[in-house]
Amino acid sequence: MKIIDTKPFPAVHKYHEIVNIPLYKICKVKQIINLNNYRNIIFQSPSAVLNFEKINLLEERRIISMGPGTSKQLKKYGYVAETPDKEYSSEGVINLLNKTELSGRTLVIKGEGGLSSISKYLNSASLKTDELNTYNRQKFTNYTDIKKRFSGAGFVIFSSSLSVEIYFEHIYSGNETSKFLAVSNRVQDVIEKYKQESAVINYFSNNLINEIKLT
Repeated sequence: MKIIDTKPFPAVHKYHEIVNIPLYKICKVKQIINLNNYRNIIFQSPSAVLNFEKINLLEERRIISMGPGTSKQLKKYGYVAETPDKEYSSEGVINLLNKTELSGRTLVIKGEGGLSSISKYLNSASLKTDELNTYNRQKFTNYTDIKKRFSGAGFVIFSSSLSVEIYFEHIYSGNETSKFLAVSNRVQDVIEKYKQESAVINYFSNNLINEIKLT
């Protein structure tokens, strides 16, 4: 069983059945920020953590991550982040924040083009919030060789809307028998726009291979 994960960097899980084939690259962007202005730091993705230039300067701040993958990256720097119990999304973070008291100014760290739902919600509730983009996503100039690597795939995992769009624009020919897997309902909605079915999986399951087999 050949499983392809399109995540733009090596997955948090290590399974010999899963091959990581990114469909775009992550590039750090210029960052100007004064962390002294912020009490709460929210990371929307592992890439936001990996590309944040002041990651070692977050002591004594409340740190929140959108999901387990982001939390795992933060732990590499010694931070234990608050994470939604189930819904690993903007809504999940908002629900988490609504259960506790939020004091001080908040900084949402994300990528260019990423969702701004959290900052918009907090600002609408008069909770002063800013955003900082630490990276952008850039397509490759050519997908000919990458397309060949998808041959014979039983499953293709999509972790972002952009990876779905690139796949159907540059990889998909219409003759594939691969089953498509999405890491969230939002990604699944994008797959549906291409008139394709998919299953939503718990990407951070303790037994991801078994979960994939059950789809």
